[in-house]
Amino acid sequence: MVLLILTVFSLFALFFPLVYNDATIDIHYPSRLLSYWIPTDIAISPINQHIFIADMSFNRILHLSSEAIYISTLILPIEQSKSYSSVKLTIDLVGYLYVATGANGSFATIYIYRTTDEQLIKNISLALYIPVALTISPINGDIYVATTDNEDTSVYVLNKNGQQVNKFNASNFLPPLNQPTALTIDETGERLYVADRNDASTGRIFLVNSQTGKQLQSYINSNIYRPTAVVVDADLNVYVADMATNCIVALMPNGTLIRTYTNSLYSPQGLTFAADGNLLLSDTLNTRLVLFDVITAKVLQVYSSNDPVLIAPRLVALHNSGDIYVNSLTDDIAYNILKKLTITNSSANVTQIINPTPHFDADVPYGYIHIFSPNGTEQGRIYTTDPPLRNPHGIAVDLQGNLYVADSSNARVIKLLINGTIIQNYKTIPPLEYVYDVKVRNDGVLDISDIHCACIYQLTNDGKQLAVIQLQGQAYLVNPFITLFPSAASSNPDLLVTITYPSPQINHYSPNGILMATYTIPKSASTSWTPYASVIDEKRRCLIVAESGGRVMFFDL
Repeated sequence: MVLLILTVFSLFALFFPLVYNDATIDIHYPSRLLSYWIPTDIAISPINQHIFIADMSFNRILHLSSEAIYISTLILPIEQSKSYSSVKLTIDLVGYLYVATGANGSFATIYIYRTTDEQLIKNISLALYIPVALTISPINGDIYVATTDNEDTSVYVLNKNGQQVNKFNASNFLPPLNQPTALTIDETGERLYVADRNDASTGRIFLVNSQTGKQLQSYINSNIYRPTAVVVDADLNVYVADMATNCIVALMPNGTLIRTYTNSLYSPQGLTFAADGNLLLSDTLNTRLVLFDVITAKVLQVYSSNDPVLIAPRLVALHNSGDIYVNSLTDDIAYNILKKLTITNSSANVTQIINPTPHFDADVPYGYIHIFSPNGTEQGRIYTTDPPLRNPHGIAVDLQGNLYVADSSNARVIKLLINGTIIQNYKTIPPLEYVYDVKVRNDGVLDISDIHCACIYQLTNDGKQLAVIQLQGQAYLVNPFITLFPSAASSNPDLLVTITYPSPQINHYSPNGILMATYTIPKSASTSWTPYASVIDEKRRCLIVAESGGRVMFFDL
């Protein structure tokens, strides 16, 4: 099979409204996501030492083995159409995982899971909106939840059944509690530690009696500025992760500095003890977990996702073997390469990197088409003259091996041989203005998108215009890539059209342009996305999308 790679160019989003009534439209969210982690909160099960991390990008819980190998994603019973606060985690001594989050404008909930089989055991409704920290008493199972908003900054105390038994208001603390970020409790269950992001020049850790809330001590250190996590050992030494100073600070019970732990950390936000007493840290913006020797501060292990690191992918293709080809920039953001991904249930491994020489650069105003063999060897390039290609975006190949190119800045779609000879220049009514993508069916019919109209042009292979399909609810298209379903349909396939403004999504249209479904990320995701090329895996009945944030997403059809 010859693999064709097209140099891809970015467009600035143009501000035109998108309005439609989605009451009868199916909305699909990712059923699986390939991306490197952005780990925040972290907890380890005492039963099997499995690791559970909150992934900031999608507000999801990842279940990892003790060696940080992906096992599964916990399904939270939340409404994907709503925005949620960041997920907070803790695990009790018998291995139950507590997950706290709240929808915008609604009371928060704690979900309790068994870590051995991920079974949801119980929901606890909270009398607060935004849970920002969570811990469990090792003695009686009391639940401590910190919250912060304009009207309620405090620590709630609940019994194991979820009934409120106490509340430590901001005024209980001196100075008053400002922005609590983390909680932990010592092994006796008597001492509660509260990390606070204070308005003063430094943050602090409060130590209070866990039953009465009486303040016993506060810890202040020049390395504690924006504390994000706190744990305490059996000797009452305190360990604080700080996202501003990018280190872990170890303090004696009296507040004397023991040591700091650093390793080019970048905004660490989760901290816990491993089974051997060493420190496991979520190095959030470095997208990794770091295991420190608690005594020497030496890095023992660095864990990162097995999923491939992709930079601004703009192309995705599916091989008959089931392998996926995705393009990516190199680490220096300079050139395009192509990665072959072999997908399993637990990971996506890069099994081949196609690194063309010379590289192709997406910043030049003119274009050409690269031809690669499956082993990555560049077989040639295709140019046109009078005029040369300018900002080509979409490309298609018919059953006879002819090429079809959406030559955007020349406002044309052309059919050409692999030697560059143009054999057809397609015209439309109204004329094309900034053509973006082209697809060709097995019967030779072309589907063409243009960003200056909310429609799909359909033409016979010899250039006769068959139809102009107006897409329901669209006033304008931005980055409109086309995917046909079924992909080899000889007549009237459904149309999947990618748009990136005003709401990034992939819309599924009937052959006559009626909007039937939308594929997008949930509002609960703490991230943005820019979908680009997509392909349908008809055997697995899923839509595979490459998006510029470095992720490959799978949507069930």
